[in-house]
Amino acid sequence: MTLVSLLDFIAAILWCILLFFAITGYGVVISRFLCVGRLPVSLASTCGFGVIIFLGGCLNLLNAIEAPILLALVFLGLLGVTIFRVRLVDNEDPFPSNYQAWSPIVVLILIAGAIVFAVRFTATVHSTSYQAGDDYNFYLAAPTKMLQLHHYAADPFSERRIMSSIGGNYFLQDLVLVILPLADVQMADRALGLLLLVSLCFSLADEFRLTPAQQAVFTLLVFTTPQLTFNLTFVLLPSALFFALVYLAANRRLLASHPTLQAILIGATTGVLASTKSTYLPHGVIFVGCFAFFQLRRRGLSAAIKILLHAALACLIVMAPWMIASHATSGTWFYPLLGKGYQYSAYGLYPAPSGAGLSIVVHKVIPFCLPLFFLLSLEWLLGDQDEQGEAIFALSAAALWATLLVGIGTGGDSVRRYNYPCILPAMLLLYVVFSRRRNIFPGSRRWPILQTVTILFIAYTAVTTWRNKFTNEYDQIPLGLKAGLRDTPIVPLRVAAQYAAVQRSLPTDAGALATVTNSFLLDYRANAISIADYPGAASLPPGWPSRGDGNTLAKYLIAHNLRYLVCSYADFVPLDREANKVLHDSSRTQWIKSEQAIILRSHQQYAELAHTRRHLYDDGQIYVLDLADSITPK
Repeated sequence: MTLVSLLDFIAAILWCILLFFAITGYGVVISRFLCVGRLPVSLASTCGFGVIIFLGGCLNLLNAIEAPILLALVFLGLLGVTIFRVRLVDNEDPFPSNYQAWSPIVVLILIAGAIVFAVRFTATVHSTSYQAGDDYNFYLAAPTKMLQLHHYAADPFSERRIMSSIGGNYFLQDLVLVILPLADVQMADRALGLLLLVSLCFSLADEFRLTPAQQAVFTLLVFTTPQLTFNLTFVLLPSALFFALVYLAANRRLLASHPTLQAILIGATTGVLASTKSTYLPHGVIFVGCFAFFQLRRRGLSAAIKILLHAALACLIVMAPWMIASHATSGTWFYPLLGKGYQYSAYGLYPAPSGAGLSIVVHKVIPFCLPLFFLLSLEWLLGDQDEQGEAIFALSAAALWATLLVGIGTGGDSVRRYNYPCILPAMLLLYVVFSRRRNIFPGSRRWPILQTVTILFIAYTAVTTWRNKFTNEYDQIPLGLKAGLRDTPIVPLRVAAQYAAVQRSLPTDAGALATVTNSFLLDYRANAISIADYPGAASLPPGWPSRGDGNTLAKYLIAHNLRYLVCSYADFVPLDREANKVLHDSSRTQWIKSEQAIILRSHQQYAELAHTRRHLYDDGQIYVLDLADSITPK
């Protein structure tokens, strides 16, 4: 560690805190515009994320995502929060009447929670756990390319460009990267998510009237139960936003007298969730549907219809700019609900992700949904049947039914990862359910027992997640702190120099297709480069010619003004070996099998082209081919 690296570390933390308050500032400005009074930071920040994602989508349509504009955006948000200010807590009085009831044990639990939060927050600055098959060849490149080209540029040959998200997450990453290096990019999800989580944690405890001891335990449970951070896909911020949905639906102090605003905020939060990853949309939609159903029972059909319309409109407004751009660049407004776009199954080349047999879906999805069904049953039978209890129940219902739908839609692939951001809050809120019942019936022995069992179950879940083979956060936190304090680069300098040499060999008279391990190292301003992260899994019409040979592929690419092929061919041997294993593994999902078959075939076509096309660059690991210049095979 050096003085410079320490200052960089501190600057990264301060920038994300400023960024969070800038986002909060937009929520404050909107609330003052709507004349709803001074908001607590939890409510203002939740509202602010909806505003900032919408503004980011508009900037994306205008090709205006560039450093000066992003800095101005942050400055205006900070100006808003400075002028109008927010309350740090929901109560006007920062020291409520039960403040004196905080025992030494409660204070110690809160201190333990604060320590866990501080350690996890500081460990978000750098990461040493980038996922080789996802992050290096696209997720790190997406925000880099967006900032270089000033919009979420078209990448019709990138499967993740079409299937993963419509781009809101990459815009948040660019708000981080406008000041910080790419190595700090995960702070957009993990640091901002933790800051939102800490504000919501206390607001939820206050809204549900937990005692100081219950509030301290709830806080500790929330901060010590980690997310599955398999790659740079957003998980921690979405998890906080799912908590926010419950907070918005349960808020009786401010939003009860503003039902239209309540529905709008719930819909806008659903739009933010969907903009960060497409698989989160079903959870938000089902939550809105459950919330409207409960309002139907309490206030009638007219109130329920108004909630649905206002929530749907707010969700659409937040997502609309990104959806318009997605249709223009990826051939679909929103994958897969509004079209498959340029994804391989649109051309009938290989079976779709949902094409797995019934046995695979039953084996991988149903067992995962059974505990969620048990959770939902507990809340229905034992929880409070008031509006606040229904808010928690709505999230548990969303966790169950969306997990089932997403699991079927993905053919049983990665059920836990795609749904965990919603499942985790639903599980943690079970403690709140039993705490509320204990407070209502203080003489009953049932509720303390159920409360204790819930704590033990959550603790077990936390320990097993910390030790998960994909995340292994027990190891990653100290490694992340060490990397952050030392300014450890993502890749060695020799790798960066290698990609610079590759870039220099590329002519600028036509476009290039890049299937490379480290696509984030390329300069997309110098050359028109399309990323093919899973070559053949996404492509322009009439689709990647998987049935043809290398020459057929070359003609197809040249027809789309892609004359040059950049390929990290040295990495193909282990990938092809793994692909052959997957294709013969009956337990793997159809999505994975289709992807591996596509990769294997495209690598064979690349190998053919390597023998028939002139090499503009070849260092034994990466080559650049001129597809328009044929040579006689040796």
